[in-house]
Amino acid sequence: MGQQRARLTIKSPLKDSTVIIDTPVYFRGIADPAGTLSVNGVDVPVYSTGVFAAPLHLQLGINELQVCHVMGTDTLRKRLVLVYEKPEPPQPTVGFAIEYARILPAGDLWLQPGDLLQVEMKATPGMEATFYNNTPLFEVDTAAAGVAGIYRGEYILKPSDSLTGLPVSFYLRDKATQKTVTVESRQRITVLNQPHVLTGLTATGHAPLFYGLGSDRLGGAKMGHLDSLVKLEVTGKMGDMYRVRLSGQAQAYIPVSSLRLQEGVHFRPYSLTGSWSITSDSTYDFVRIGLGERLPYTHVVQQHPTRIVVDVYGAVSNSNWITQKEGLRAISNVWYEQVSKDVFRVFIELKEKQLWGYHVGYEKNMLVIRVKPQPDRLDLRGLTIAVDAGHGGSNRGASGMTGVLEKELNLSMALKLKAALEAAGSMVIMTRTRDQSVANSYRLQRFRQSEADLLISIHCNSSRNPMVQGVSTYYRHQAYRPLSQHILAEMRKLGLADFGNVGGFNFTLNAPTELPNVLVEVGFLSNPADEERLLDPAFQDEVAGRIVDGVKGFLDSIP
Repeated sequence: MGQQRARLTIKSPLKDSTVIIDTPVYFRGIADPAGTLSVNGVDVPVYSTGVFAAPLHLQLGINELQVCHVMGTDTLRKRLVLVYEKPEPPQPTVGFAIEYARILPAGDLWLQPGDLLQVEMKATPGMEATFYNNTPLFEVDTAAAGVAGIYRGEYILKPSDSLTGLPVSFYLRDKATQKTVTVESRQRITVLNQPHVLTGLTATGHAPLFYGLGSDRLGGAKMGHLDSLVKLEVTGKMGDMYRVRLSGQAQAYIPVSSLRLQEGVHFRPYSLTGSWSITSDSTYDFVRIGLGERLPYTHVVQQHPTRIVVDVYGAVSNSNWITQKEGLRAISNVWYEQVSKDVFRVFIELKEKQLWGYHVGYEKNMLVIRVKPQPDRLDLRGLTIAVDAGHGGSNRGASGMTGVLEKELNLSMALKLKAALEAAGSMVIMTRTRDQSVANSYRLQRFRQSEADLLISIHCNSSRNPMVQGVSTYYRHQAYRPLSQHILAEMRKLGLADFGNVGGFNFTLNAPTELPNVLVEVGFLSNPADEERLLDPAFQDEVAGRIVDGVKGFLDSIP
């Protein structure tokens, strides 16, 4: 006989008596859905899965909760005590001391003369504070810093500064007693004052360029990616990121692991541009631009009219003819502008309003922009569609209160979508058809090799707030937003809450420019109502049908 499930299992709060210092707090768990559940006389909905979730509105101090689960004439009671205490605010440094001293940003730094060395120190309030070269530190207003005794300062590095390999010293002085205390930073500084530029070559074929040092759970915001052996000028290093100069007005950051520094003396990335050729084969149109070396580049898509814009850094025009062959399928016209002394801008205007994919890379030292034409038929029959079942194997994804794993639901819905698309006449390429670990890099490689027309990635969402619910679609590139909008509009017809259409999304499978792509987060596994629907095979069938209708709507909307 199988083990009988408990009539009431409270998973949050975990203990009968708990001290809470952060709100909101949620009452979550599993109860027999045949009964009724309440907290202090207020009913808590229990879904057919047995899952329940409700916010708890706490007062400062002791909160007593009377939990009742009633089945017929039988009442199960449970008493919970939650003590809500607001966390103590930050306190000033005690005594005469330096609590911490650090250089910003974190990690060892390579800086150039002219860069700002920025520092922060927490110490006894109201003192005189200095750091390197007797540079003053100024105490920040308590209202801005949150606590007294936060000191900050800046110093402009000079070529003569002998900081390389050394920590930075901080000093605190009590003018009344003439006492002084000193600490050294744990971080080390290297001043790049060598007589020539420092350069490196990208070590991989998909090296990411970042706008800055910020990050979140998906990583930092990316400018794009570079081909292998692209030459970059290194102007600094912050932790595990090199700072690189793109032009006189633009810089970027690249992971240390993605760039191999060059030994010896090398010139700053620079090249004259050569002649252009614009040709087509049976599958793509190509723009080829001759260069003397592999220079860094970024690219975006503009709309109204639709065109691809590529900035090549360090390039100066010597292009005196641009040959455009007959038979181009995607490209209407190409031209360039020298927008500054070291930025060469390429414009590729397209024949159709909807972009179907492009790729920028190198063939030896020739910059090649490959553009995919619009399919001959704008219907599902004959299209190749990549379907990605998110997570898999050891990568379980989120989990619901029932114990269901996101990877299982993703696969189930992806397989149903595959069947629905094939019934409509599409060829479908799957990243996985069983529970297995598949790296995102392999998924991207597979899609690129397959030359799919569209990419749809299926996931389930999750939140720390169990009341958050709804369907959402995600895109990164503005040109591919219409696909995400049409799918979201169809999914909303299932009665799901609208969590939104999210752009600029830094997800690996939203990164490719080679094909229109969308991430579909069907619902929140952390929400009882969404979890109940996600577990229903009939609902999963409806999801597959609505995504297919969304793709149809996208195709029908194209002039």
